[in-house]
Amino acid sequence: MPEPVDIVLHIGTGKTGTTTIQSVLGRSRAALAAGGTLYPRAFGRRRHRGFGFLILPDPQLVRSPEWLRAGNADLDPEEFRQRVLRRLRREITPDVRRLLISDEALYRRNAAAVTRVREFAEARGGATRVVIYLRRQDDHLASNYQQVVKGGGIARIAEWAATDRHFMYDYHRHLARWRDHLGPATFVVRTFERERFLRGSLVADFVDAAGLAVDETELAAVERRNESLCAEAVEVLRLLNLHRVENEGARAGLIINSDHVERLQRVAGPILTLPAETLDRFQDRWAASNRAVASEFLDAPDGELFRSTRREHDTTTRQLLDPARLDHYLEILEIPEQHHAALRQIAEREASAAAATRSL
Repeated sequence: MPEPVDIVLHIGTGKTGTTTIQSVLGRSRAALAAGGTLYPRAFGRRRHRGFGFLILPDPQLVRSPEWLRAGNADLDPEEFRQRVLRRLRREITPDVRRLLISDEALYRRNAAAVTRVREFAEARGGATRVVIYLRRQDDHLASNYQQVVKGGGIARIAEWAATDRHFMYDYHRHLARWRDHLGPATFVVRTFERERFLRGSLVADFVDAAGLAVDETELAAVERRNESLCAEAVEVLRLLNLHRVENEGARAGLIINSDHVERLQRVAGPILTLPAETLDRFQDRWAASNRAVASEFLDAPDGELFRSTRREHDTTTRQLLDPARLDHYLEILEIPEQHHAALRQIAEREASAAAATRSL
């Protein structure tokens, strides 16, 4: 009978250094293996999207934007699962004592998916540990909006933020679901606040939270990953998404912008956010949920989950691209000339709409 293998699940949340952590882990497999930890390639070279796909029931999987963006629309889910599990079995050698899995999409999975995670862990026979990082909701909101636009979103930040956000920001609701459906497990909840990281290092903090038998100095150096775009660059990307949807038949939220994002990261400027009073109201919505997380998962009797204040320096609430600036970006992004006229029309329309909104 094979030796039991412990499972460590890093379930997010997104925009809490997950890309940095996954980059380090993906380039440190040998160092991790020396301590008995497998960071499996079967689920992904860096981020373990494959595991997230593995545990989704078919009706959810085939509608998942990430599944579709990955070009899997015509792939049979069961065939995919069997292929991934065969690869995993080849990777689990007798010296593997711990299986480390990292996918930020896991955080929002429903009870059916969490139950599948439990079944996967039980089949390995060891203990289960769940690691999650939480970020102030008002800070996360602006950062998350950027991610939405990078993935093909077309709404303005104010419109997008005004929709129901419980599916993302009710932290206690999500953690309670995991606790109730995962079965016996250790939950390690950390806040994404740099002043609270162990030795001031996200990687050192994660190694400690995950209980890995490795010194973080033995791991690969941190790379700068998934950096923020300035407000103007975000608006340029949104206009490009609108063009793709209106003129090329693309689906909002299912657009791959990797090349554009890489180029736009070179543009400097303030970060897009919402007015302070709007963010205050937004943060107040989650006060009870945050107190419950602090009390139940961090054993904090004062109910304080976050100690840091939200970012206010180098930010702007102005979501606008001056149409006169469009040519500058068309050149940076090397947009073919046949698309210029349509993009100019969209830029002028959206700038007029933004001006009208500000004058109300």
